[in-house]
Amino acid sequence: MDLLTILATYSVIETEHLYLRPFSFADAESFYAIASNPDNLDFIFPMRTTRSESDYLLVHGFLKNPLGVWAVEEKSVGKLIGAIKFDKLDPVERWAELGYFVKKEFQGQGFATEMLKTIAFLSFQEFGLKKLCLVTHEENKASQRVAEKSGFKVKRRYKGSDRYTHKVRKYLAFELYKENDN
Repeated sequence: MDLLTILATYSVIETEHLYLRPFSFADAESFYAIASNPDNLDFIFPMRTTRSESDYLLVHGFLKNPLGVWAVEEKSVGKLIGAIKFDKLDPVERWAELGYFVKKEFQGQGFATEMLKTIAFLSFQEFGLKKLCLVTHEENKASQRVAEKSGFKVKRRYKGSDRYTHKVRKYLAFELYKENDN
């Protein structure tokens, strides 16, 4: 089975506290609550001031290419609290770069670690990947803790252009390898 077919079979994933599921336009209101609040957006994307801007991002960033993109729903709340997705995916070289976020009020409760560990496990055991990468802003200590708790190791530190502001920022690149493949 090819990687995209496998990803399609894992479009819905249940963990202890979370549902990882496809985004739908029914998430628009919850997505706007995240995208319009700067407290949620320190390191993910610029604030969306209008519902129209938020809807555009939802459609083009999360709905347009749904495989390898999961809305994160906390089971007891039953609403969107974040996302995790393959920002880059190379099925030939068998590696991917992950991006994720959790709404501010749900941070610090282990949800980001739970979803990252789940996708890392599936990436190696079911999706056939050999390496996962993720990049954090140097000042994003919370995301770095999530990466480290999930087994990722810092590979390098570097300066680069922020994709939204185009300002030079400092970053940490993390990597995780399938056992016996590094």
